[in-house]
Amino acid sequence: MKKNDVMGYIVYAIMLGAAVGVGFGVIRPLLTDNSISSQLPMEGFLLILLSVLVGLVLTAVVLELGHLLGAKIGGYKVASWTCLGIAFKRDKEGKMKVGFGGFDGLTGETKVVPNDVEKSNPRPFIFMPLVLFLLEVILCVVLIVLGNNSAVQGAVTLKIVGITVLTVGCLIFIYDIFPAALDSKNDGAYFVIFNSKTNVIAYNQILMAEDKMARGEDVGETKVYESVTDFTVKLNEVALYKALNEKNYDEALRINEFTINSKNSVSSKIYLNAVAQKMALHLYLNPLNEAKEEYISLKLEEKKFIANLSTGPAVRAYILISGLVEESEGETKLAMDKAESAIKNSGEDKRSAEEYLMKEALKVIVKKHKDWDFSEYGELALGEEQK
Repeated sequence: MKKNDVMGYIVYAIMLGAAVGVGFGVIRPLLTDNSISSQLPMEGFLLILLSVLVGLVLTAVVLELGHLLGAKIGGYKVASWTCLGIAFKRDKEGKMKVGFGGFDGLTGETKVVPNDVEKSNPRPFIFMPLVLFLLEVILCVVLIVLGNNSAVQGAVTLKIVGITVLTVGCLIFIYDIFPAALDSKNDGAYFVIFNSKTNVIAYNQILMAEDKMARGEDVGETKVYESVTDFTVKLNEVALYKALNEKNYDEALRINEFTINSKNSVSSKIYLNAVAQKMALHLYLNPLNEAKEEYISLKLEEKKFIANLSTGPAVRAYILISGLVEESEGETKLAMDKAESAIKNSGEDKRSAEEYLMKEALKVIVKKHKDWDFSEYGELALGEEQK
């Protein structure tokens, strides 16, 4: 088991323990006391549920507003701001548009671009959410104090709401400030990284390159790391997807191999996604017999990751595996059902390459199985024979 996975289990155990402790040790006694529960304006379970929702929304807004303010203080331009799926994104003309979108984070994601690669400082980006969360904590403490005053109308309700909202907020921030990379992006992973000026400049270069790719501009030359970590993989992916956009598949595979070779220093998700990327490209480029043997030799966890269809490379790989190796129309369509969302969730910097490669994968399957009906997937999935 890798260090990143262990850290993930640790933080989830801490969150679960804290939630159970507060739930059974503090809130449950209040709800089971008849003299207290009779004062509540609604059923205790419903009050807790509503309080949890309030805590989730409030803390998500506090966290992402903190990122927004931190970005401004640190000298960054905000490219997009997403909170609980509601997204404000800057288009190619620089105008902000509102919509819905996925995000890499527990409750949202704020994507920024440095005004100056060497001078922009990302530290306020991770510290400002803590400052705003302190205000939330103060608010909750005030509610709890008022709740202990029997002279205040609805005192018990205020106390329960304050405790619940504070607990939800603490759980979210435990995840966010935990000092290790987790399965969703968290600020704590950057605490040590940002202590180095070199890492700060590299981070700003990553942000600048990703923004250029998202806007379809030339990224130029970016550094490629042979020794890959969860941090340096981001810069490698900029070069990798630039190569994919240029259809330089040999270069893309070369860069991707650095991640595979660094299995012990990256998280499971990053390693397995690199395996899926390699498998998808080999199935698309190499003779079928060679690619088939390679797929058969994959480890069980690698096959499971591809079958989970959680990333663009995994979806592409599964489409080609199902259509070329296993020749299953049903499984191919199952993967195709995930294609659109996989492209959308890949991020604007990777979207064009993922969309092109997904279409190419579908064309390969359509060419091999002319009798399979892909009409439900629109013109992009149709071969000449089916038009």
